[in-house]
Amino acid sequence: MLKRKGMNQGVARMRLRRWFLMGLAVSGFVNVAIADIITFGGTITQSTQDGTGPASNNPTLNNIQDLQAYSVTLGFLGSITTPGTYNLTGSSLTFSDPAAPASETSFGAITLVISSAGAFDDLTLKGCLTTGTGCDLGNQLSAIFRIPSAGLNSQNVAAIGLDPPHPLDLLEDDGLTDIHGTITSYSYTGPASAVPEPSLVGVLVCFLAVLVAANRMRIKKEKNV
Repeated sequence: MLKRKGMNQGVARMRLRRWFLMGLAVSGFVNVAIADIITFGGTITQSTQDGTGPASNNPTLNNIQDLQAYSVTLGFLGSITTPGTYNLTGSSLTFSDPAAPASETSFGAITLVISSAGAFDDLTLKGCLTTGTGCDLGNQLSAIFRIPSAGLNSQNVAAIGLDPPHPLDLLEDDGLTDIHGTITSYSYTGPASAVPEPSLVGVLVCFLAVLVAANRMRIKKEKNV
């Protein structure tokens, strides 16, 4: 009999602990902005198949062919809601051509300039590669395009490439590799993820769970006496 009581108390303590942890888990599901993401893309209009390169610092770029779809993704802390000059060094910048497949992520200094042009915003992006002899010596990604100003923080926005014939220009190997592309689409997404943060509702749920568990354990102990 005593052994059974000890087992029952042990089970009750385990349930109490489980309910308490469940309450803590519920209290943690509150979204907190970590990073926003800008994505734009279009199609390749000049590749190493057209006589540039061959790419040596990043050989995957040799797989790129004209008319393939590409995208550029910029992830950064905080939010961008108004025109201005943004130093985004330390952020993530990725050029990707899934059909090749090919990608480039080795970027250091990153700058985004948003200029107001009436009902439009002009975006100029420059990402310096960490390979080669220098950023301005043919080792950078640059892009310039226009979107409606009302779409700065929207998704699936039509974009107009500026500075033809290469609104997108990816220069590598000190300029030996030169990849061009159109820019026709733009999206702004945020926040990128969420982390736990205590909330009042969650704390109340946690306390209620503990009270219910304690009451059940007390009733069970009284029945076994």
